[in-house]
Amino acid sequence: MSFLVRAPFAAHVLPLSEVPDPVFASGVVGDGRALLPEADCTCVTVHSPINGVVTKLKSHAAIITSTRGPSILIHLGIDTVSLRGRGFAPLVEEGDIVDAGTPLIHWDLGPIRAAGLSPCVPVIVVSPPGEPVSPEFDEALPTAGILDPLFSLSDGD
Repeated sequence: MSFLVRAPFAAHVLPLSEVPDPVFASGVVGDGRALLPEADCTCVTVHSPINGVVTKLKSHAAIITSTRGPSILIHLGIDTVSLRGRGFAPLVEEGDIVDAGTPLIHWDLGPIRAAGLSPCVPVIVVSPPGEPVSPEFDEALPTAGILDPLFSLSDGD
């Protein structure tokens, strides 16, 4: 049986190796995929990619942990902690129970673009560590709609 992770918003899908940050690109944080919003996109509502609990929430990132075990990190942009919350409006709190599709964070891309930062969004399996993922989208058409299957991992069942 596999565990499905969905796209938290509509975007271009990239391999992690194309993330403009060596820590994410090397897979040190974990395996997954990255999303790149359209160039003309000004705002994004980021949705939970799985059913679970919000176990970590920052203005620019969230970790959702499933009752089935896996924890998924969504990191909005690269080096965005430097924005100190500008452009991000969390819509949930740590400890909230969410379903796939629950809005997590409203993201205004204006501040990130004005600061010259990358809006690339790693979506990564942070637990269990080292868990490889399998793509669940058409790699010939590397875009995903909101909540489209993004990747899966074995859940041991």
